[in-house]
Amino acid sequence: MKNRIILLSMLFISMNVSAAQYPTEEIVRNVIDCMTELGGLNDTNMYTCTCRADYIMSKMKYQEYDNAMTWDRNKQMPGDKGATIRDNELGKKASNKYEKVLTESDAKCPVVKHIEPVKYKN
Repeated sequence: MKNRIILLSMLFISMNVSAAQYPTEEIVRNVIDCMTELGGLNDTNMYTCTCRADYIMSKMKYQEYDNAMTWDRNKQMPGDKGATIRDNELGKKASNKYEKVLTESDAKCPVVKHIEPVKYKN
């Protein structure tokens, strides 16, 4: 009986934790897109982009992030369909928050280039 209670509590706790997390596919897609924008798939870009992804995840719940991405993508639509999204106050707020968090992540996680030390002659 005691083992069943422990097992059920562990199952319940793990369900709550996984429900709040970003899907792995979304994290990987975000990091790879970021690395591509920075110039390629290398260690320097990987460290920068994983830092940025972690920052975004710390500032926005997945549902907020997903909604903001949808609004941000769809506001580019031309005509009446795009106007419906562009003129929506909730969409503007979601998009503004998303853009603010992206800007902050860029500032918090700059691209660090490896610099070789200078050797001085005596």
